[in-house]
Amino acid sequence: MNIAIFGAAFNPPTFGHQDAIEYINSHEPAFDSILLVPSYAHAFSKKMISYEQRIAMLRLFADQLSISKIEVFPIEDQLSDGTNPIYTYDLMSYLQSEYYPDAKLTFVMGPDNHKNWHKFYKSQEILENWNILVVPERVEVRSTDVRNNLLNRNEIDKQVPKGVADYIHTHGLYLCESQQ
Repeated sequence: MNIAIFGAAFNPPTFGHQDAIEYINSHEPAFDSILLVPSYAHAFSKKMISYEQRIAMLRLFADQLSISKIEVFPIEDQLSDGTNPIYTYDLMSYLQSEYYPDAKLTFVMGPDNHKNWHKFYKSQEILENWNILVVPERVEVRSTDVRNNLLNRNEIDKQVPKGVADYIHTHGLYLCESQQ
């Protein structure tokens, strides 16, 4: 079994994330499953809205994609002690030992994280134990741009799927500095 692990803040999920998933889905050799793993406690201390809200948006996001092998996999909360970030190495180790002992796991990252690879906890051990797939940025829509547009009361329809936009508007997300 060949599994892609796409971890991100998904704060919120965007058309950039969608393009990355489509790229992962078209990768050869093909992945049997693509796990979308939302960050619980971000390793680089990014400020995020609640884990539960990001999971809800991610489920809406995944539902609008026509890729059956996608699974929203909120697991990082089970690894958290409540104070420390969850590192890629720890996530991959846990998934390999507890869920997929016989699978080939591939950690997926964007070019921004690839630039910062040297900052990743146990980056060399990750390379020794698992595959890495760097997804090119073909659609330049970042979650930061969406949050800034919302803060400035600008439209986000060209940045996020309708279900995600509706959730954001219904719950009044990203409208103040404290949610940025």
